[in-house]
Amino acid sequence: MSGPVPFIDLTRLVKRIRADVLSAWTECLDKCEFVGGPRVGAVEKKLASGLGVPFVVSCANGTDALLVALQAQGVKRGMKVALPNLTFWSTFEAVAQLGAIPVLVDIDPDDLQVSFDELKSAHEAHRFEALMLVHLYGWTSSRLGDIRAFCKEREIAIVEDGAQCFGVEVNGKPLLADAGVATLSFYPAKVVGGAMDGGAVTVQTKEHEVFLRSLCNHGRSDHYSYAHVGWNSRMGGLQAAFISRVLDEVPAILESRRASAAWYRERLSGDVALSKKVRVYGPPSGVTENGYLNVLTVEGKRGQEVVDALKAAGIGAARTYPETMDAQPPARAAGAVSHGALLRSRAFCEKVVNLPLFFDMRVDEREAAVAALSSIVATA
Repeated sequence: MSGPVPFIDLTRLVKRIRADVLSAWTECLDKCEFVGGPRVGAVEKKLASGLGVPFVVSCANGTDALLVALQAQGVKRGMKVALPNLTFWSTFEAVAQLGAIPVLVDIDPDDLQVSFDELKSAHEAHRFEALMLVHLYGWTSSRLGDIRAFCKEREIAIVEDGAQCFGVEVNGKPLLADAGVATLSFYPAKVVGGAMDGGAVTVQTKEHEVFLRSLCNHGRSDHYSYAHVGWNSRMGGLQAAFISRVLDEVPAILESRRASAAWYRERLSGDVALSKKVRVYGPPSGVTENGYLNVLTVEGKRGQEVVDALKAAGIGAARTYPETMDAQPPARAAGAVSHGALLRSRAFCEKVVNLPLFFDMRVDEREAAVAALSSIVATA
């Protein structure tokens, strides 16, 4: 092919939904649906139906979703909250902003999620009271059932960070259907992205729903009465209209993304020379991924070295995530506790590489990405 390959191209989806979104936005503008409104309630119900949960509460962004979800699970200042050392900063940030103590736990070397064995060991050592269970890279842990059962037995509250897991299934069932409290992000690059920042929390009980709605609206109990010290974190009609239209495209989005993710794995593992030096990660048995990210490492190469070479060849590669939580300067100030040496997460972050993967990606674009990677690997 001629021309560069982008890491992500949102225009391909936007072109499909543009006319319908503009029509809906015109109605929103005419009715001044800027904060809240009927479209917000409608998209919450649409999300709940697709995720197999009773209630969804929308908010302004995915980080706010984590904050209010933690509060819904009773997390308070001074409590210990476990989370994986490999995740996006907002997972850590939400815990720290509530004054809780982050307990950093290492990852499983195969599925890249929090290690169940390390989690058990961390609880023995630190007795954390809550867990941020992150579903990273578009799949989830092979030990999901064990983790949920372990926490239930020990009365450890769980918030499931589902920012990257929309559409993921476990044994044919939506991943978050059995989550007590989970969060979503509608950052535009996500599998279901919005027209701006956006987030939501899934819950199983009416009590949690009422509490979350109050927290997201300044802690209100009535128009000028307040039951809690809350936040200002609300969605408006314009965003809800966009997300609603994107949700109509979810079957096509998942089909396209999953096909690209599977193609990369088959192509890279099927090439004898490549398979000796390239490891492509993916979902464990029983888990259907959503195709959010291609994730690989190259033996004998640092991740940044590979990405720099790919970009020089016109391939929009990335590194999600290049640094662990314990490596961030604010982590120590937040009182973070590291369980063990955290060697797996640190080593993986040094090597991680992501090839382009997005909705409606063409075969020739994938071929170009693999061809460029092959040239780089040949020098390893």
